[in-house]
Amino acid sequence: MRGKSVGVAGAVLLLTACGGTVAGGGGGGGGGSDEPVRIGVITGLTGAYVQLGEEQRNGAELAVEQLGGQIGDRPIELIVRDDQLKPDVALREAQALVQEEQVDYLTGCVSAATTLAVNQIATQAGVPYIGTCQTEQLNRPPNYDADLTYHLAPTPSQAINAGSPFICDQLGRSVFLLMPDYAFGHEQEAAYKQAIPEQAGCTVVGTAYFPLGTTDFNPYIPTIEGSGAEVLVFGGAGRDQVSFLRQVDQFGLTDRFRTFLSIEDLSFDQELGFDLIDGTWAMAAFYWNVEDEGVQEYVDAYREAYGAPPGGYGVYLWNAINLIAASIEDGAETPEEFREFMEGKEVSLAQGEMTIRACDHQALAPIVILEGLAADEAESRGGDGQWGYREVVETLPGSEDYAPTCEEVQTEFQRAG
Repeated sequence: MRGKSVGVAGAVLLLTACGGTVAGGGGGGGGGSDEPVRIGVITGLTGAYVQLGEEQRNGAELAVEQLGGQIGDRPIELIVRDDQLKPDVALREAQALVQEEQVDYLTGCVSAATTLAVNQIATQAGVPYIGTCQTEQLNRPPNYDADLTYHLAPTPSQAINAGSPFICDQLGRSVFLLMPDYAFGHEQEAAYKQAIPEQAGCTVVGTAYFPLGTTDFNPYIPTIEGSGAEVLVFGGAGRDQVSFLRQVDQFGLTDRFRTFLSIEDLSFDQELGFDLIDGTWAMAAFYWNVEDEGVQEYVDAYREAYGAPPGGYGVYLWNAINLIAASIEDGAETPEEFREFMEGKEVSLAQGEMTIRACDHQALAPIVILEGLAADEAESRGGDGQWGYREVVETLPGSEDYAPTCEEVQTEFQRAG
């Protein structure tokens, strides 16, 4: 892969709100080069999903630190940029990383709206891109490049296909969808409208969309109340999720509707607190108290480094850096060799057992269903009096049964009709 020789002595950390560089150096072994491995991370460090972006930066930095700042004899340069959740900014930052920083790999994203922009630049530049946010479109035409595109986060349909039986069997048979009005929300709607009716007697009775960054959800409440739904599925994340749960609690909506969150993160839970989380359900591709050796090793290291358990988005970056490192240690020096290493790879990392499917480079990893707890249940059911906001009530293994088929991913994503 491309790269110019840069002398690096020791480990240097230079980070700002807009980006920065982690450069590491020191002894090692293996690999045929001592040139730096340059990894560009583009994520949302400002905006509605800032918590997730900060987690991704933390996960990447932790991986570099645990690797001793190097892969074999090659120092790691980790260059972090803020996409501000804007596709045009993501495009510009990706161009700068490949043209000016001459990165060998690109990774990161917390928004389906920005990941496609980064992937566009990566494929034009011939640089592998490892996507780390939920989207149906990254590994489908016209975006997917079999030589360069990889996806470690689940597609929305993977999570929704795994979680829908629980929704219909345990929560209720009539479902209302409240979704963010951008790609991630559109993809969720399509997946729910396919998966929910496949459960016997279960239906989607209504859908509403809200703009990203909504602070006032009051206009949506009459529609939800008049829908006849038993279950309210909310598809937003970050500040949208916090604003929503605070407002519907004021109206007692979570007492009248079983509320299910399409995406959970510990950073959201911490901001919400036990009172708002109690009596809700959620799903996630990672939760810190899952009983798995690889998960707990990562959780312990993250807690030691940052003073709290990790949320769900830093793990994608930690996994991405470690997969890059393993490929280089295995002798992969080109995008072609990285593809050969990745396709069909079965690994056990910080999410548990995971397979990189060969046909579309989609990670097949576990999905967990979570129940929100009251403060007096945190220790006994959540595993920690301070951080035990949720209990894992079901774990669905990574499986092709939940993913779009290899035939389906040959076609472009279509919104629900």
